[in-house]
Amino acid sequence: MNFKLETNIEKSCLNLNHKDKIILIGSCFSNNMSFNLANRGFSFFENPFGILFHPLAISNVINDSITNEKSVDIYKNDDLFYSWDSSGAIFDFSKDKLIKKIVKIRQDFRRRLISSNFLIITFGSAWGFSHNDILKVVGNCHKEKQDKFTKSLTSVSLMEEIWLDIISRIRMINSDLKIIFTVSPVRHKKDGLINNNRSKSRLIELVHNLVLFNNVEYFPAYEILIDELRDYRFYSDDLVHPSNFALKFIWEKFEQVYCSNDTIFLSNEVMKIKRTDSHKSIHPNSNSDIKMKEANTSLKNKLIKKYPYLKI
Repeated sequence: MNFKLETNIEKSCLNLNHKDKIILIGSCFSNNMSFNLANRGFSFFENPFGILFHPLAISNVINDSITNEKSVDIYKNDDLFYSWDSSGAIFDFSKDKLIKKIVKIRQDFRRRLISSNFLIITFGSAWGFSHNDILKVVGNCHKEKQDKFTKSLTSVSLMEEIWLDIISRIRMINSDLKIIFTVSPVRHKKDGLINNNRSKSRLIELVHNLVLFNNVEYFPAYEILIDELRDYRFYSDDLVHPSNFALKFIWEKFEQVYCSNDTIFLSNEVMKIKRTDSHKSIHPNSNSDIKMKEANTSLKNKLIKKYPYLKI
């Protein structure tokens, strides 16, 4: 008997392997994806502007990077300076230093967009906070008073129009870049469950509209958790974020869609090495402990010699 419905996902024609350079940008779920890539020896670059949830906030930083934008919308809170386009993780004690920092991040991000093979974009919420003075959706409110913003649910048509342009701009600097969209399965409970579902539905509609005509793909992480696992035992204690089991389950689905059997096998070999590296022996420096470490180092060196691009 089947006790659950499965998310049937066709094998992609895209083939992600350890030689590829991968960029991840978007919500906190992109960090979960990065964790799995790191454990398996992939080369990746994640969220240079910090975690961003809204499609327009993500498009803003991509556009500014591609166009080599030098101006930065700055906000000061106490003795710290922030950018309205970035998360609170990007800050400085000097306005000029922060501007230089962000311009440098943009330049580096542009170079990586040009040289990378995959771009994985995760949308988190369609609820946007538009700053009433600069008139655009911000990446983070930085604990500013809420009367400085207008909160609204962004229309699918507006997000689609902007992202069609962003995809076109990306293609102009790297026509071979493979783009995969996901919608984060993390619930935004501050918006309430009803408004969270309204938001997620717009994001899903958006990515499916983009997939239709733009040679981009959609990986259904949201549907896997919400519809296939669909039980609170697959969530963390906050009942919002996926549990470690759920993240592993989603990742294995991702591997099945985008990775060959050889790539999955190599990933498992890397994980074995990393697990042994992190193992804390109850008998440190004993003969058995030394032999285990030597054998693991030998295996690591053999893999690096055969696959010099591995990040072990």
